[in-house]
Amino acid sequence: MKKRILAACIIITLLFVVVTGCAKQDPVEEVSAQEPLPDPETLIERVSYAFGYLMSDGYKNQGVDLDYRYFAMAMEDVYEGGESVYTLDEMDQIMMEYQEVLIAEQQVLAEEAAGVNLQIAEEFLAENKDREGIITTESGLQYEVVVEGEGPKPAREDEVTVHYSGTLVDGTVFDSSYQRGTPATFPLDGVISGWTEGVQLMSVGSSYRFYIHPDLGYGEMGAGDLIGPNVLLVFDIELISITGQ
Repeated sequence: MKKRILAACIIITLLFVVVTGCAKQDPVEEVSAQEPLPDPETLIERVSYAFGYLMSDGYKNQGVDLDYRYFAMAMEDVYEGGESVYTLDEMDQIMMEYQEVLIAEQQVLAEEAAGVNLQIAEEFLAENKDREGIITTESGLQYEVVVEGEGPKPAREDEVTVHYSGTLVDGTVFDSSYQRGTPATFPLDGVISGWTEGVQLMSVGSSYRFYIHPDLGYGEMGAGDLIGPNVLLVFDIELISITGQ
């Protein structure tokens, strides 16, 4: 959604530049600030509304809290040649101050999410460990054997080729070589510790399902948009080969 809005804003910005730069505009009818504007009719009126709406919608969806009255006041100062309330240096300082507020708020939200996600992960693993076929290692890694192969097992320093699918507890797929249609090859000591430990348990030809505690995954940092802080990861891994064997 955010990418679509951003792309739309970029397109509309370019169109706005082309239209305003190349087209002869009719004088803008003056409307009293005390009266509501009529619905947009001309191209410039329509593109102005569309640009303003999409830009504002993008800010709102990103959690940017703005007072649109002063936003409009600033736009009027720019387009009408009014004197700015602040110098550029003062505006830079204001933006830095606001950025610090946003970072602090995001930190609080991240800490709250991390606590909730950790509780969910530990409750799931506590119940899951008693299921038939579940094996728990000393580190807390849980796994079950789907297919047991007969080939060699990799060492930590080996490079392996695997097919895999990674999901959240609710079944949301966040990464899958199966969906891409191409297996992945990587050094075993260059991935999350749950993978490094787990794949070493597998023989070539095996398929295991791993339940990875956040401490063995991406921890409090998370990864990307889908893997939040302290999220439990579930991986189905098929070990295809070990490089050089």
